[in-house]
Amino acid sequence: MPFPTKYHIPKPWGLHYARAKAQAKSRREDWAFTPETWYRHWELSGVMQHRMRKIQGYCMARVDRLEAWGPHNCIIVNRRQTLLKNLDRGPTRRKIDPVEWSEQDDVTPNHKKNRSFK
Repeated sequence: MPFPTKYHIPKPWGLHYARAKAQAKSRREDWAFTPETWYRHWELSGVMQHRMRKIQGYCMARVDRLEAWGPHNCIIVNRRQTLLKNLDRGPTRRKIDPVEWSEQDDVTPNHKKNRSFK
Protein backbone atom coordinates (compact mmCIF):
# COMPACT_ATOMS: atom_id res chain seq x y z
CA MET A 1 0.00 0.00 0.00
CA PRO A 2 1.57 3.33 -1.03
CA PHE A 3 1.91 6.10 1.48
CA PRO A 4 -0.48 9.05 1.11
CA THR A 5 1.11 12.23 -0.18
CA LYS A 6 1.58 14.99 2.33
CA TYR A 7 1.61 17.78 -0.25
CA HIS A 8 -0.95 17.76 -3.01
CA ILE A 9 1.42 18.51 -5.88
CA PRO A 10 2.85 16.08 -8.48
CA LYS A 11 5.11 13.30 -7.24
CA PRO A 12 8.77 14.42 -7.35
CA TRP A 13 7.91 18.06 -6.60
CA GLY A 14 6.55 17.32 -3.13
CA LEU A 15 9.99 16.01 -2.17
CA HIS A 16 11.71 19.07 -3.69
CA TYR A 17 9.34 21.35 -1.79
CA ALA A 18 9.97 19.54 1.50
CA ARG A 19 13.74 19.79 1.03
CA ALA A 20 13.60 23.51 0.20
CA LYS A 21 11.42 24.19 3.24
CA ALA A 22 13.71 22.16 5.51
CA GLN A 23 16.80 23.95 4.15
CA ALA A 24 15.23 27.34 4.92
CA LYS A 25 14.27 26.13 8.39
CA SER A 26 17.82 24.92 9.10
CA ARG A 27 19.16 28.34 8.09
CA ARG A 28 16.52 29.97 10.34
CA GLU A 29 14.88 31.78 7.44
CA ASP A 30 11.16 32.48 7.22
CA TRP A 31 9.10 30.42 4.77
CA ALA A 32 5.91 31.88 3.24
CA PHE A 33 5.32 29.41 0.38
CA THR A 34 2.57 26.84 0.40
CA PRO A 35 3.20 23.70 -1.69
CA GLU A 36 0.80 24.94 -4.35
CA THR A 37 2.32 28.43 -4.65
CA TRP A 38 5.85 27.02 -4.69
CA TYR A 39 4.92 24.59 -7.48
CA ARG A 40 3.13 27.30 -9.45
CA HIS A 41 6.12 29.62 -9.13
CA TRP A 42 8.33 26.99 -10.76
CA GLU A 43 5.68 26.07 -13.30
CA LEU A 44 5.25 29.66 -14.52
CA SER A 45 9.00 30.11 -14.86
CA GLY A 46 9.07 27.78 -17.86
CA VAL A 47 12.29 26.11 -16.68
CA MET A 48 10.77 23.68 -14.21
CA GLN A 49 12.36 20.64 -15.84
CA HIS A 50 15.80 22.30 -15.55
CA ARG A 51 15.74 22.70 -11.76
CA MET A 52 19.03 21.07 -10.79
CA ARG A 53 22.29 21.65 -8.96
CA LYS A 54 24.43 21.63 -12.12
CA ILE A 55 25.74 24.88 -13.55
CA GLN A 56 23.28 24.82 -16.46
CA GLY A 57 20.36 24.44 -14.05
CA TYR A 58 18.09 26.96 -12.37
CA CYS A 59 17.46 27.79 -8.73
CA MET A 60 15.29 30.03 -6.61
CA ALA A 61 16.74 33.19 -5.05
CA ARG A 62 15.33 35.85 -2.75
CA VAL A 63 15.28 39.48 -3.92
CA ASP A 64 15.37 40.83 -0.35
CA ARG A 65 17.36 38.62 2.02
CA LEU A 66 15.54 39.99 5.08
CA GLU A 67 12.09 38.90 3.89
CA ALA A 68 10.66 35.40 3.87
CA TRP A 69 10.93 32.88 1.08
CA GLY A 70 7.63 33.52 -0.68
CA PRO A 71 6.07 34.31 -4.06
CA HIS A 72 6.38 38.04 -3.42
CA ASN A 73 10.13 37.88 -2.78
CA CYS A 74 11.55 35.02 -4.88
CA ILE A 75 12.78 34.80 -8.45
CA ILE A 76 14.11 31.93 -10.57
CA VAL A 77 17.70 32.52 -11.70
CA ASN A 78 20.30 30.62 -13.67
CA ARG A 79 22.94 28.95 -11.49
CA ARG A 80 25.61 30.30 -13.83
CA GLN A 81 24.55 33.85 -12.83
CA THR A 82 24.88 32.90 -9.18
CA LEU A 83 28.37 31.53 -9.75
CA LEU A 84 29.47 34.61 -11.70
CA LYS A 85 28.14 36.97 -9.02
CA ASN A 86 30.04 35.05 -6.32
CA LEU A 87 33.20 34.41 -8.35
CA ASP A 88 35.26 37.37 -7.17
CA ARG A 89 34.30 36.94 -3.51
CA GLY A 90 35.96 34.78 -0.91
CA PRO A 91 34.00 32.71 1.61
CA THR A 92 34.15 35.42 4.28
CA ARG A 93 33.16 38.18 1.88
CA ARG A 94 29.97 36.32 0.89
CA LYS A 95 28.67 36.60 4.43
CA ILE A 96 29.55 40.29 4.74
CA ASP A 97 28.41 41.44 1.30
CA PRO A 98 25.58 39.18 0.05
CA VAL A 99 24.58 38.93 -3.61
CA GLU A 100 21.82 41.32 -4.57
CA TRP A 101 19.15 40.18 -7.03
CA SER A 102 16.58 42.23 -8.89
CA GLU A 103 13.46 41.50 -10.92
CA GLN A 104 15.54 41.83 -14.13
CA ASP A 105 17.45 38.65 -13.17
CA ASP A 106 14.24 36.59 -13.16
CA VAL A 107 13.93 34.08 -16.02
CA THR A 108 10.11 33.92 -15.79
CA PRO A 109 8.51 35.44 -18.91
CA ASN A 110 6.93 38.84 -18.19
CA HIS A 111 3.45 37.81 -19.32
CA LYS A 112 3.45 34.96 -16.77
CA LYS A 113 4.62 36.94 -13.74
CA ASN A 114 1.95 37.05 -11.09
CA ARG A 115 3.32 37.70 -7.64
CA SER A 116 0.01 37.59 -5.79
CA PHE A 117 -0.91 33.89 -6.40
CA LYS A 118 -4.50 34.40 -5.29
